[in-house]
Amino acid sequence: MLWFRTVTVLCFVGLSCLFSSPSFRLNAETTSPAPSLSDAAFSADQILAFAAELMRGKEYYRAITEYRRFLFSFPHDARRSMVHFRIGLAFYRGMDYGKAWEVFDEVAELYPGTPYGKQAWLWQGECLMQQGNYEAAQTLYGDVSQHLPEEGFGEHATYRHAWALLRQQEWQKAAERLQSIPIHNSFRETAQRVAEAILDNGDFSRKSPLLAGVLSATLPGSGQLYIGRQGDALLAFVLNGLFVVGIIEALNHDQVAIAGILGLFEAGWYAGGIYGAINGAHKRNRYRAETFIRELEDRFRYHPPEFPPTARTFGIRLSLRF
Repeated sequence: MLWFRTVTVLCFVGLSCLFSSPSFRLNAETTSPAPSLSDAAFSADQILAFAAELMRGKEYYRAITEYRRFLFSFPHDARRSMVHFRIGLAFYRGMDYGKAWEVFDEVAELYPGTPYGKQAWLWQGECLMQQGNYEAAQTLYGDVSQHLPEEGFGEHATYRHAWALLRQQEWQKAAERLQSIPIHNSFRETAQRVAEAILDNGDFSRKSPLLAGVLSATLPGSGQLYIGRQGDALLAFVLNGLFVVGIIEALNHDQVAIAGILGLFEAGWYAGGIYGAINGAHKRNRYRAETFIRELEDRFRYHPPEFPPTARTFGIRLSLRF
């Protein structure tokens, strides 16, 4: 048993030396699985900086997550209105205009007296414009102009109200609205140039759908020729001519049944030609108008007001570590 006791004493001494060595204590401290919360948590500034970087990288939905993290973690931060607004802006840039409108509506209600609450009202109009709801956009811009007449937001609303009219192809009304913008309005010069472009090109050499239908009824193919569709005009003229010749030949050979069948087909083709000419005139006018509006938008690009994402309050931050 002496040898067993000797081995036991040696093992005890060896383990004591091991646990008391500096290297063992260092490893134990550095591999601790429970860091303090202050070391692991992100500050408000870090979250906002990361969200702004995601916005610049067009990762809008990841940015929304970070902005929501900020609102949850820092309920008393003075920058909440800015962060809430930028959630709506991220949805807008991600082309989810319905969700963006909802967020901007929340911002306008929660922060009505702040710059972000006021500009969120304008951005609601932009969401409606993107969704093609131009009548609602007109109403909203009118409300903004009425309630914020002395501020820059009212100037934006007055100018965009005219564009809502333009989007509905109310050419004369849009031009008059633009021309009525007062001299002190910052959009005055641009509005005058847009109005001039509308009055110079607003008719687009429109083709009358009624005249196109009448011409096509009088001479098949002439309605298509009137609206500039030469290929369709030639096809309509030739096919209608062939049907008519076939009907006449069938009657000359006493083939009444064949003449009746050909006449039925000819009636359908003839009526289809008239409808095609009328519909073609509408499509041509609509295409020319939409092209003109897009060209105007590219020429006179509009940027709604947007305060910088780095806006912050001044203060002193103190921290103590033990």
